[in-house]
Amino acid sequence: MTSRISRGVPEGGQFTAELRAEGDVVLGPSGDAWPSVSVQTVAWRTNPDLRGPNGARPSRADRELTEIEVQVPALIATLPVHLSPETHAVCEEAAHRVSQLEAHAEQLSGVGDLLVRTEAVASSKIEHIYAEMDELARASIGEEASHRARRTMAAASTIKKLTESCDNGSPLTLRAVLDAHRELLADDPLEKEWAGRVREQQNWIGGSDFSPRGAVHVPPPADHVGPLMDDLVVYANRGNVGAIAQAAVTHAQFEAIHPFTDGNGRLGRALIGAVLRRRGITVGTSVPVAAAMLSDVDVYFDELKNYRDGNVDSLVRYVASSSVASAEAATITADRIRVLPDQWRDLVRPRRGSSAASLIDGLVRNPVLDAERARAVTGSTPVRTYEALDRLVAAGVLQEITGSGRNRVWVAGDLMAEVADLESRVGLRARPSERWR
Repeated sequence: MTSRISRGVPEGGQFTAELRAEGDVVLGPSGDAWPSVSVQTVAWRTNPDLRGPNGARPSRADRELTEIEVQVPALIATLPVHLSPETHAVCEEAAHRVSQLEAHAEQLSGVGDLLVRTEAVASSKIEHIYAEMDELARASIGEEASHRARRTMAAASTIKKLTESCDNGSPLTLRAVLDAHRELLADDPLEKEWAGRVREQQNWIGGSDFSPRGAVHVPPPADHVGPLMDDLVVYANRGNVGAIAQAAVTHAQFEAIHPFTDGNGRLGRALIGAVLRRRGITVGTSVPVAAAMLSDVDVYFDELKNYRDGNVDSLVRYVASSSVASAEAATITADRIRVLPDQWRDLVRPRRGSSAASLIDGLVRNPVLDAERARAVTGSTPVRTYEALDRLVAAGVLQEITGSGRNRVWVAGDLMAEVADLESRVGLRARPSERWR
């Protein structure tokens, strides 16, 4: 999903008189209302001197645009969330499945990082960022990798840190969100100026590079962002809303606000995990809900539109169903990873207490290794560690992905295969929809 940023501005930064929909509501299946966005008309002027990525100037249609329609979400901090019986049941199942996955994660050290990495890969693909597994492996340990891989690993770190900010029931804070955004975009040459800062410009989704003409979503003007984000943080810290519904609404409201110049999708999906951690549904792992959302990107964006139209029930049911599917797929992965060390030992036949045995014992937690990390796992000398690495490579447990004498990197192939299989079972698509480019 491409987010456009205004280099023109709403004329005078002020709203014009027309207010098309103030507090319109849609009655969901439960018969209870949730406020839709207010659609407001704002004066607009496109800077005629702007240059696009290919050097082109704004078209005549962009230059002649004099007003735009923006969507301003309602304040939701104290609103009740009424769900249909069917949606409530799916939410209960989702909470149960996710909490059951936590029990598996406790038995398998490292599965939490595996799920976070899968979530980051999925979330980055929604944003049109594609990185190969070998690139991600290099980036995960700081080795030279493509810009795509570094962006994906930045997303993984963002998801993990934002989630962990809510450990032990700690409240979600705006500072934690801003810090996560700063880390996400710190190395982006185009956006790092705005890393960790809410936008001060109008942005939009899709459409022209120069104006919101033809956009599929135009979020509220910049002067609404601060109050809306403060309101959202209050909502996200409530204790009288079901955890799955709270996570779903927090995500959808964040996307409706679109508070940043870039990274809104990746950070907004990370908020799902943060809310579930704060509510105690998860303790040490993350559920790759974004991976399930990516199974049909059109449905994902349509559900965000449903939310903006006031249909909270549909959005919550969608996120709950995605959580169930993700937890089921991750549970299968956890069961498969559980038996891998025994399989590796059968292949290598290491002596008890040897460097090879120590390396096998540490692989689930450290599926990607360079020489330094391998020595930390074995606790042995460089010579013994390299002997252990060579032995695991010969047995097919490790594969070297660098092919050079310097800065060598090894991966546990079986674990990488489980990552790919998890993505497949959750339903990752190869490419997002053309509708939202």
